[in-house]
Amino acid sequence: MTPATARPVAATAAAAAVLQKISSALVEEGSKILAPKFKRQAPDLLEVTNKMRLLQSDFSMMQAFITQVAVDRSNDTVLEAWMEQLRIAAHEAEDIVDEYIYLIGQMEVKDSLLKKAFNQATEVKKWRKLSVQAKLVEDRLQKIAEAKNRFDISFASNRQNDATSYPSRHHHLSEYSYLNDDDDFVGNAEEYNLHMWNGRVGKTTLASTIYKKEEIKRMFVCRAWITVSQNHSSKDLLKKILLQLMTKTENTMNGVDTMDRVNLVEQLRRYLEVRRYLIVLDDVWSRDAWPLLDNAFVKNSNGSRVIITTRIETVASLADANHEMKLTLLPKQEAWTLFCQKAFSRLDDRCCPLNLKTVAERIVEKCQGLPLALVAIGSLLSYKEMEEHEWELFYSQLRWQLSNNPELSWVASVLNLSYNDLPSYLKNCFLYCGLFPEDYQIERKRLIRLWIAEGFVQDRGPETTLADVAACYLKELANRSLLQVVERNEYGRPRRFRMHDLVREISLTISKKEKFATIWDCPNSNGVTDGSRRVSLQKDGSLVHAAKCSSQLRSMFLFSEEISLSWFTDGYPSFRLLRVLCLRHCNIQKVPDAISQLFNLHYLDLGYTKLKEIPRSIGKLSNLQTLYLNGSVLELPSETTMLTKLHHLLIDVGRFGKSASSKVSRLEHLQTLRSVEANSYIVKNLGCLTKIRSLGIMKVLESYNTDLWASISKMTALNSLSVIAADHDRYALDLAELKPLAHLEKFMISGRLHKGAIPPIFGSFPKLRSLRLCFSGLHEDPLASFAAMFQNLGHLNLYRCYDGTKLTFRAGWFPKLKHLYLSSMNELKEVEVEDGTMTSLQRLELWGLKTLTSVPQGFVYLRSLQQLCIGPSMSEEFCRRLEGTDRCIVQHIPYIGDP
Repeated sequence: MTPATARPVAATAAAAAVLQKISSALVEEGSKILAPKFKRQAPDLLEVTNKMRLLQSDFSMMQAFITQVAVDRSNDTVLEAWMEQLRIAAHEAEDIVDEYIYLIGQMEVKDSLLKKAFNQATEVKKWRKLSVQAKLVEDRLQKIAEAKNRFDISFASNRQNDATSYPSRHHHLSEYSYLNDDDDFVGNAEEYNLHMWNGRVGKTTLASTIYKKEEIKRMFVCRAWITVSQNHSSKDLLKKILLQLMTKTENTMNGVDTMDRVNLVEQLRRYLEVRRYLIVLDDVWSRDAWPLLDNAFVKNSNGSRVIITTRIETVASLADANHEMKLTLLPKQEAWTLFCQKAFSRLDDRCCPLNLKTVAERIVEKCQGLPLALVAIGSLLSYKEMEEHEWELFYSQLRWQLSNNPELSWVASVLNLSYNDLPSYLKNCFLYCGLFPEDYQIERKRLIRLWIAEGFVQDRGPETTLADVAACYLKELANRSLLQVVERNEYGRPRRFRMHDLVREISLTISKKEKFATIWDCPNSNGVTDGSRRVSLQKDGSLVHAAKCSSQLRSMFLFSEEISLSWFTDGYPSFRLLRVLCLRHCNIQKVPDAISQLFNLHYLDLGYTKLKEIPRSIGKLSNLQTLYLNGSVLELPSETTMLTKLHHLLIDVGRFGKSASSKVSRLEHLQTLRSVEANSYIVKNLGCLTKIRSLGIMKVLESYNTDLWASISKMTALNSLSVIAADHDRYALDLAELKPLAHLEKFMISGRLHKGAIPPIFGSFPKLRSLRLCFSGLHEDPLASFAAMFQNLGHLNLYRCYDGTKLTFRAGWFPKLKHLYLSSMNELKEVEVEDGTMTSLQRLELWGLKTLTSVPQGFVYLRSLQQLCIGPSMSEEFCRRLEGTDRCIVQHIPYIGDP
């Protein structure tokens, strides 16, 4: 891949992003221009607003044009130059939109009459300047449209046979894997036994290895191998299959070129009906053609097979149950073996020389088990001198090598195919993931909120939230193998993601060229952004350059803890249009004063810093959507309730305070509130927050029960709820006033339940998937009630909640339960487990069950169990029997040990 290959498609993303921003600004800010307080500036505001509507129309048309660009036009230099001009225009338009939002935010600040009169003249000049800038962008777009006609720039492909085009290169790469007779196959031998492959790379090589085996050739005389392009037509696929299957001597060959799709299907059905056939469709990108192909592939009783290789999970789902294989990345030892076979192929033993071992291990680690990269990089290094310095130099230049070295460019091309296949609304979302450091585990909720703050998420109507749409984006990126799921929550939903190192390198190359983002990831970073919209500081030593940032900066991430406040004050002119500021874990004790002037700020992360208080000026951030204050902040000022666009407030051990609590009803858009301390004001006013989806409240007194549960009952969208009593022995939680919660999925309640019994309202949580009970004081075994109430339960955590001596899991109970935690129930002596209970259980943890002296016999029936984790404070007798006489009960469990 050359750096230019991604530029045309990125222009689509830039146009889509600015369209989204203009639409949001016109809806949210445009409605304010007729407000009485803006009457003096109203004509100027109205003029800019109207010009933004014109820009919206122009960009909508431009986006419609460029979505027609064929992927194989990516090396067309004229088209590339045209697209570059469009990207510049998109960035200029984005500056106008953000300046528009900033000026309105500035005007909304309550100033003295004298200061307001002084500022009005200045504000008029700013609005008129903005109007002029909007006209300049409009003129630029007109010239861009004229240039399209002047230089005869077309959008359809006119280079079908160009060897450098994407589909052509795609075919060449597939053919290389198909033709490569490599007997040194490294991987899981069991992968030969299934009939469909879905993976990032290596799928073609694996399929072709099987396809070319002599026993396969003898078994399937009728065979075809079809490489599917990204812009294929179903008619062409049918013709290719027929032409490969039929011999020149067969009369049925005649007329294939002139047949329509219906006749092609019928011809193929007749041909395959009496034959045992094997057809491989290599690198399929969509399901579009499958209904037609599926109709053509006769389901005869001759043992025929169709193999599909794909990197798209939704395509892989076409396979029958138990006939899908997802290729995993190679384990560390196998990756090392494959690399050495290629890198040291000239040595008799193919072993790594001692002087290269350290740097070679770092190179292999960078490949993270990706066979394609291991083979390509290993093969390239096999021609280099075996000197440590030369290999170290190669490693330090790996990002440049991937983009510029012709011997590695095909690796980047394969990785880049997935990026180029993304719809425009996903491209910026994908590039944004590269802002996080290498191997960083990105939290799902955090990433979703960042995308929304940046304006990347499309509004799909009132029936769904932006967070729901963004969750779909994440799922799609994971399905395309551009993000890896590294952790799931207690009921299977992805919690954390990671980018493969080489995929990240490709994203950073694109980001730099498109001025999407700059990464300062080494101490000698020069700190110059070259007009990049986002900066991610990942190493100490670069903040001295902060003032050099471009004035178009939209996001600033600091992953370096040691900073001083002066950098923000000095660099403020570069930050004034910021939408995202993340200072998580930074060693700061005071909020910089200039932050209160960031009227465009949507996302502010001050979590886990050394802050003790938040200034009252935070109330000026009228566009703020997400505020992270997890850590040591003790109390929020009442001005926090002026943040009426706030969706997510996370304050961990912090407190609202009485002055803020009485005004909490202003936060009508709040969706997340965690974890607030209860007081008499807040429990009464929480009911006004009807859009809350995630609530965590602690230090609940018994006197708060009526108001608290009545307020929670009004939160009809509530998805996650955590309630903690002020004293689990002294105060009871009485849920008598709680009404059904139809959408509740996750419930944690810590404190003594009224009368030591399961509240009947628990039966009104039909979607509950995770339940944690702590200090409940239950007198009777609750499992029968839970089994009847919760049909979808995937996670159950019982901590000091039951004072009985026996728990019983009956056959048929908890069929979807995957995780079970039993902890600190001091009287529990027996756990009965019947055959047929908890048939999906994967992880079981036992903690502090001091009177449980033997391994329950029924554990032998937990056939799906993968992990049995034994925490501290289990009885010595239990631990002895687990290692000795009772070992046979759990010998089928792969992992037994510490949590």
